[in-house]
Amino acid sequence: MVKQVVALGVLMIGVSAASASAQQCLHGADETPDQAARRREALMATRMLNTLQAGGAGSRGGDYLRQDELAAAPYALKMKQSTDAATRRISLDPLGDILPGWKLTLDVSDKRYWFMIKDRTDPCGFAFFSTQDGLIYTAQPLR
Repeated sequence: MVKQVVALGVLMIGVSAASASAQQCLHGADETPDQAARRREALMATRMLNTLQAGGAGSRGGDYLRQDELAAAPYALKMKQSTDAATRRISLDPLGDILPGWKLTLDVSDKRYWFMIKDRTDPCGFAFFSTQDGLIYTAQPLR
């Protein structure tokens, strides 16, 4: 009886591990139209953050905006009145998602910044990241 319980436990652990590793990446080759739309919106938010930082204090030789300062930037205030619904969905509230399911991490230091917008719903951890250079990269962890 003990052997059967142990065998059943090992089998259940194996099945759950196999199903976890078999999860589909949301932004891979089999990306759905809905996920592609979410990814495009996150890319738009990534571009907007670079534009916001370039037009902010960083372009005047000062410090770049910290995450808690973004919402008060003039460009950010204009975004709220945009005719584009996707632009209006972008949230610069430091306590919330920048877009539904997308988390912003921003670090500012000594005339430099980097940030990442990561899809919290993607099992593969897809993200966009950028720096003060304005180049945008895609990333996901090594598997």
